[in-house]
Amino acid sequence: RPTAELKIPVPYGHLAAKEWLPRPNEDPNRRLLCIHGHQDNAGSYDALLAELDPRWHAVALDLTGHGLSTHLPRGCIYTIFHYTCDVIRALRFLGWERFCLMGHSAGALLAHHYANLFGDQVKKLVLLDAFGPYFVRSSTVLERTRGITLESLRLDDKDTGSPPSYTLDEIVQLYAKAGFEYLPRDAEVLMQRGGRRTEDGRFFFTRDARTKAAFWTRMDRAEIEDYMKGYTNDMLVVHAVPGLGYSVTCQRRVADICRKNCKTFEMAYVEGNHHVHMNRPDLVAAHVGPFLEKP
Repeated sequence: RPTAELKIPVPYGHLAAKEWLPRPNEDPNRRLLCIHGHQDNAGSYDALLAELDPRWHAVALDLTGHGLSTHLPRGCIYTIFHYTCDVIRALRFLGWERFCLMGHSAGALLAHHYANLFGDQVKKLVLLDAFGPYFVRSSTVLERTRGITLESLRLDDKDTGSPPSYTLDEIVQLYAKAGFEYLPRDAEVLMQRGGRRTEDGRFFFTRDARTKAAFWTRMDRAEIEDYMKGYTNDMLVVHAVPGLGYSVTCQRRVADICRKNCKTFEMAYVEGNHHVHMNRPDLVAAHVGPFLEKP
């Protein structure tokens, strides 16, 4: 299936995206925008999109500071608000007014956030191993906000000289220790967009280190119901088991709200780690494919 690279102009450079061209022809009813997870990139969707019906016109975005996209200027902080603007700019560039939206991990939180804000645009919403907003206890709001603010400043003030370089084996080990259960092949796929090879055969990461301290909106549980009212179309949540082991209690409450608000709401479970859409795409596609095809 043919693919193409996109460069979407933004005021500070460009957003990169990987486009999966539809066969045989463009169908305005089969448009799918994909958003990657924390410090991943568009390559994380390569395996899953290859499993879906080739009639889908799919675009996987590199969020600002990730993959092949431009970094934010020094002094700027990565936030969910900026990432939301990434999505808006990409859609304007594509000329899509109605589409399906899929996100993994932090990308699922962003996709759900976008769907709540602009629910009339999103025909179907697919969330992979993340569901609901970023919950915090009200007693920890100050501490967490203080911590992320100081960490953002620390990363911004770091020396921006030559980045550290690694062998491919070292890269694989770094991913394995990252806490998201990357398999070696997952790391190799992500490095195709997220790494650059040096003359001596080593690699360095192309992503902006400051994305480690991206600020996500934190929400008290009392606010959930009003927040979730914005999206009323079809929704599918695919959980990996064991995945990241999200709170069942919190997710049950969010699921109850979505069942009440959405036209249809489905929740599926697949055996695998947090990146099961990369290393067992067939299991995930078995749920995503039929969901997207439903009228």
